[in-house]
Amino acid sequence: MNQFYVFILRNDVWIYIVSALGLFWYVSEFIRAQRLLRVAIFNLERETNTQRRNTALVVILILSGIIGGVYYVNDQVAPTLPPTLLRPATPTPDIFRTPLASPTPLLTRQPTPTPPLVPTITLASNPGEPAPNPDAEEPALEEEATAVGTPTPPPTPSIGCNIQLNITDPRNGAVVSGTIMFNGTADFEDFGYYTLEANGPQTGGQWASLLGRNIDQRVVDGFLGSVNLSQWETGPYLIRLSAADQAQNTIAQCVIQVTLQQ
Repeated sequence: MNQFYVFILRNDVWIYIVSALGLFWYVSEFIRAQRLLRVAIFNLERETNTQRRNTALVVILILSGIIGGVYYVNDQVAPTLPPTLLRPATPTPDIFRTPLASPTPLLTRQPTPTPPLVPTITLASNPGEPAPNPDAEEPALEEEATAVGTPTPPPTPSIGCNIQLNITDPRNGAVVSGTIMFNGTADFEDFGYYTLEANGPQTGGQWASLLGRNIDQRVVDGFLGSVNLSQWETGPYLIRLSAADQAQNTIAQCVIQVTLQQ
C-alpha cells in the first residue's frame, strides 16, 4: 500500500492536471446535455441527452473523488510515511554519453620523496690482507644501489573520508584496471551534489572529472559511478569524492589512491 501512496505523491501534479482537464470537458458536456434536454421534443432525443447528462455526471463525480483522494494522501498520509520511501532512486551515471570535463586545476599532487640509499659499511681487513681501495668501493656501491632500485612508495593514506563521505570500493591502495566501479557514501543533510575526480599521469598533475557531470542524488553505501580507464596511462592516481550543499559550496572531500595497470 505504501508503494501506491508513493506513486500518487510522485505523480500528483499530473493527476491534478489530467483530472482538471477531464472535469472541464465533462462539466461542459453536462451543461450542453442539460440545455439540449430542455428544448428536446422527441422521446429519442430526450433519451439520448439524458444518457449524455448522466454519463457526464458520473465522470464528474469520479474525477472529483480522484482529486479529493490525491489531496487527502498529500495532506494526511504523506507525513506518516517513512522518509526512505520518498527518497528518489539513485541514477546510474553513464560516462559514455557525456565526455570528460576539462580538468580543473585545484591541487597539485606532491611528489613522493625517494628514500636515501644506505651506504655499505666495510669491515676492517685482517692483518696481512691489503687495505681496501676507496676508488674500487665506489663502483661497488653504485652497482648495489642499482640492483636494489628505488623502493615503491606506499599508498597515500585516505584523506577526509568519514561515515558521510567515503569510497569503499576500490579501497585505498588497490590495483585497478579497465572499467572501475566506484561504491561508497555521499549523504549530508543539506546535500546538493557529488563529483568524482582523478589526478595522475594521464591528467598531467591536475584534477579531471571522471563522471563528466555533478550527481544530485544521495548515495548511502551504494553505487557512485563507473568509468573505463583502459586507455589511460598506467601509474598511481588520486581519486577524490567531493560533496557540495544546496548553495553549491563544497562540504567535504574524500581522497584515496589507487594504482592503474593495463
